[in-house]
Amino acid sequence: MILDELAEALELIGIRHEVVALGSHAEMTWCVEQAGDGAWEVYWRERGSKIELVRVGSESAACAQLLGRLTYSQLLAGAICRRS
Repeated sequence: MILDELAEALELIGIRHEVVALGSHAEMTWCVEQAGDGAWEVYWRERGSKIELVRVGSESAACAQLLGRLTYSQLLAGAICRRS
């Protein structure tokens, strides 16, 4: 999965594009971006801090990390339902 595919998947589960920064960072968003050392980072950005930072080795792993995290949040919130 790459960032464009992640954006499509997030839309399907009801995540507004204003809540994520894909390939960059912005305040009060979930961010996925490549760090200067080549690692990929997934985190919540607030007041300039990287909160709940996870570093992985590939774009695909970073996308899967954020998709899993936000899908679980949507499931808990009742915005999506599991199939029987």
